[in-house]
Amino acid sequence: MRVPVFVWIVVVAFCMVWISLGSMIAPSSKGHDFLNLYSAGSLALDVKFATLHDPAVQLEREQRFVPSTQKLIPFGRPLFYSLALAPLATIPFARAFWVFIISQSVLLLGCWAWAWRRFGPNALVFAALSLPGPLGIASGQDCTVFLALLIVAYELADREQPAGAGAVLGLMLVKYHLMLLWPVALVLQRRWKMLAGFCAVAIAEVALSLALGGVEGARSYVALVRNSNLEDLSAYKELMISLQGFAANLGIESAWAIGAMTIIIVAIFLAALPGAPLWRMFAMTAVASLLIVPHVHGYDATLLLWPFLLTIFESQQPASKIAATLLCTPLAFGFALAGKPYAIVASASLVIFFLLLAYEKYATAPAGNLSSPRSAPA
Repeated sequence: MRVPVFVWIVVVAFCMVWISLGSMIAPSSKGHDFLNLYSAGSLALDVKFATLHDPAVQLEREQRFVPSTQKLIPFGRPLFYSLALAPLATIPFARAFWVFIISQSVLLLGCWAWAWRRFGPNALVFAALSLPGPLGIASGQDCTVFLALLIVAYELADREQPAGAGAVLGLMLVKYHLMLLWPVALVLQRRWKMLAGFCAVAIAEVALSLALGGVEGARSYVALVRNSNLEDLSAYKELMISLQGFAANLGIESAWAIGAMTIIIVAIFLAALPGAPLWRMFAMTAVASLLIVPHVHGYDATLLLWPFLLTIFESQQPASKIAATLLCTPLAFGFALAGKPYAIVASASLVIFFLLLAYEKYATAPAGNLSSPRSAPA
């Protein structure tokens, strides 16, 4: 498939922009976001699983690699994920950072290539414009892993391999707070084989974590994620792209108000998802899952590139396609970096996109029938 010249011009131009952005952010991210991942891998190499989530143990290990570190950058992932990070920690810290950055960049380019293969050369333009992936890589985050996993899960489901698709979705439980609505979606759509694959992997991950750290390790992990004194787990709420960030930018601090908004999003999700085609199920579930939980940063939207592309190329509704196109540009998520109140643009854009996807159930229903046919079980 030949790629038009204008596509190459846009892709190359924005790659240069992202490289420039990364060169400004990356030096500080080595001693922050990347540091906690590397330190967790290092502790796993030393077989210190039972105490890996102890704040004092984590801070001591982080100071070993970056002596100037004054406060803990917490590793809040489940224990089993530290095993995957252990090979990275066999490389000296400074060199491992660039290995990490390059590998994440190659993985992102691979996701772009897959989008080109499935949707055609125009998908390269939308992918190259998208901000969250390059921003996350420059920040030392492993965000492209979740985009890749979502793509693989969708492709397996689309090729009628539901158990494998569910198993791959289960691997995304490394960030389980971004996956809360996925089992609900699989039940609503009666995708029992996908649900079985998802649950099998989830059970295996819990069992592996318990085998590594025991009950004490589990208690240490729960204490860490519930520790409200850890600044990195609760700071900069206005920069979040979830309903938490939406409320913070409006000056709303009431847990009841945020809870009410969450209930509304979930209710719309429950009403609109049954009968949705595969592409819309993936898009709605991914977006709604990010909206309803706290601690969701702009780089977490990296995995939404695939739902945006699915909407652009699969939807029949102009409003949804336009919203997805705008979310592929740097505009919405660029505002997420602007601070209060401008950062509301990111979360508000995701809310609007979600509502448009939900409306498609009724916009595409036959006259006199407001409920579209239920998608085939898988």
